[in-house]
Amino acid sequence: MPFPSQITVLVASVIVAAAILLYRAALPKPIPGIPYDEKSATRLLGDVPRALSHYKNTGEMMSFLAQKCQELNSPMIQVFMRPFGRPWVIMCDGREAQDIMSRRGREFDRGDMFRDFFAAIIPHQQSVLPTNDQWRHNRRLVADTMSVPFLNNVATYRVYENTIDLIDLWRQKLRLAPKHAFDVYKDVQYCTVDTIWAATFGSSLGISKSQADYLSNLDHIALPPDSKKTVAEIPEGEFPEGWHTLTTIVRSFEIPMNSPLGRHHHWFAIKFYPSYRRAMASRNRLIGSKIEQAWNTFGRGDAADEDKLRCAVDLVVQREVTLAKKQGRAPDRESKFLFDEMAGFLQAGFETTSSTLNWGVKYLTQYQDVQKKLRASLRATHKAAFDKGEQPGAEEIAKARDVYLEAFIDEVMRHSGILSSNIRKATEDVEVLGYRIPKGTDLWMLTNGPSFHSPAFPIDEQKRSTSSREYKGDTERWSTHEDLEVFRPERWLKKESDQGAENGGITFDARAAPLQTFGAGIRGCFGKRLAYLEQRVIYTLMVWNFEFQSIPESMGDFGANDILTHTPKYVRVMLAEAK
Repeated sequence: MPFPSQITVLVASVIVAAAILLYRAALPKPIPGIPYDEKSATRLLGDVPRALSHYKNTGEMMSFLAQKCQELNSPMIQVFMRPFGRPWVIMCDGREAQDIMSRRGREFDRGDMFRDFFAAIIPHQQSVLPTNDQWRHNRRLVADTMSVPFLNNVATYRVYENTIDLIDLWRQKLRLAPKHAFDVYKDVQYCTVDTIWAATFGSSLGISKSQADYLSNLDHIALPPDSKKTVAEIPEGEFPEGWHTLTTIVRSFEIPMNSPLGRHHHWFAIKFYPSYRRAMASRNRLIGSKIEQAWNTFGRGDAADEDKLRCAVDLVVQREVTLAKKQGRAPDRESKFLFDEMAGFLQAGFETTSSTLNWGVKYLTQYQDVQKKLRASLRATHKAAFDKGEQPGAEEIAKARDVYLEAFIDEVMRHSGILSSNIRKATEDVEVLGYRIPKGTDLWMLTNGPSFHSPAFPIDEQKRSTSSREYKGDTERWSTHEDLEVFRPERWLKKESDQGAENGGITFDARAAPLQTFGAGIRGCFGKRLAYLEQRVIYTLMVWNFEFQSIPESMGDFGANDILTHTPKYVRVMLAEAK
C-alpha cells in the first residue's frame, strides 16, 4: 500500500504532466512552409499580444496583418490569433485573391470569421451560411431587393428623402455654428440608418429630422472662441428606440474582434450582458412587427397587391409566398431565415455604408481640388437643374452616370480600405502561390496592403494558379501602379479617341485600379447595387448643397478604428452653402 506522500507525488506528477500536455496543445501549430514570426510560435497566445498592442496604439487591427506581411517580406504569411485554433493564413496579393473568389469556388467557401462576427446576431442569414441549399434558398428569397425596378422605383426615393433630411440638419448646424468646424460622423450614420430602415420597412426612423427639428428651436449655442483650434459642440435631441438598438448591437462586434474566445464570448454577451440583451429584445420586437405588417398585406399572394409594394420586407414576404406555392408547401410566417435576412439587410447596410460615406466626407474636405471637380462635374451632368437653381431629383440622380462621381466613389473605397479583408475557408487541401494550405484553414486576403496601397510583391508567374495565369480580363487592374498611396480619382478615368463623345470623351473604367471592397464571385457582397445607389444619391446632394471648406490639419486627423469596418475616428467639417 502506497504511503500518503507517494500518492501526493503521484497526483502532482499527473497534474504537471496534464498541464504540460495542455500547454503544448495550446501552442501554435505552424503550417509547414508558410512564413511566420518564430517568436510568436513559442508563445501560448501567439501573435495576440502584439496585435492587441497595435490595436491599443492605433485603434486598428487589420493594418497589423498588412504590417506583418511587410515585416516578413512575403505575400503569404501565417499568424496565430486563437489558442488551440488553426493559424490564419494572410495573403497580400489582389490578383490571386480575385482568382480565388471568382474562379476557385469549389476549393474555397465563406470564411469562419464571418460566423464569428454574425452568428450570435443573425445565425440564419446568408453571410453566415456555407454555400449550400439553404444559402441558395436565402438568396432566392431576397433576390428582388437588388432588382433594377426595386432600386430605381422604391429605394432611390427612400435614399433621396432621408438625405434631404440630412441636408436640413446640416443647415441648422451651419446656422448655429457658422465658420466653425463640427463633427458629422454621427450625422452620416443617422442618414444611413434612416435610409436603410426606410428601404427595408417603408418608413424612416426620422433620426435626422428629429435632430434638425430640435436644433431649429435653438436661437444660439455656446461656441469656442478659437475656431481654428476647437471643434464646436452641437447639442443633440432625443433619439428613437431603433437608433439605440442598432448602435448597441454594432458595438457588440468589438467582442469577437478582440476576444480570444471569439464568437463564444459574443454569444455569451448577447445572452447575458443587460445592455445587449435589451438591444436584441428591442430589435426582435421592432423587426418582428414590420414583418407581421407585411404578412398581413401580402400573405395571400394576391397579384393585385403588387401596387402596394414599398419596401424590401414587402418583396421578401411576397417572394416567400411565391416560393411556397412552387414548392407545394405552406408559407412559413415564422421563418428564421426571413427574419435574419431582414435583420442582416438592416445591420450590414447601416454599418458599411455609413463608414464609406464618412471617409468620403473626409476626402472632400482634405482634397479641395477633388471637391471642386466633383461639383463642376455634377453641375454639368444635371445642367437643367443647375440652370433652374434647383437640385436634381431622385429619378434624375438614379438614371445619370456622372463619370467623375463614379471615379470618386471607387477611389474612396479603394484608398480608405473600408473592408480590409475578404476571408475564404479552404474546403479541401489547396495550393496558393506555391504554398500548401490545409483543408479548413481561413485565408485572409487583405485589401489594405501591397497591391492595393503599395506596389505588389514580386511573384513568380509559375506559382500562380492555372486559372489566374490564363485569365486576361484584369490585366490592367493588377498591373504595376506607382502611386497607390495617393488619393486620385482620375486613375479611374480614360480618355477615348472620339472627341465628340459624351463627357468630352472621358469614360469611367471600373477595372483601372485595384478594388475588392465588395469581394467577388458568388459570395461577393449581396448589397453592392444598393450601396452604389446610396453613395450616388447622398454624395450628389451633399456636394450640390454645401462646400466642405478646409480645416486645420489637427482637426483633419485620418486615424481609424476597426470593428466591423475600417471607419474614421473623427469626421470634422466646416460647411458653407455651395455657390
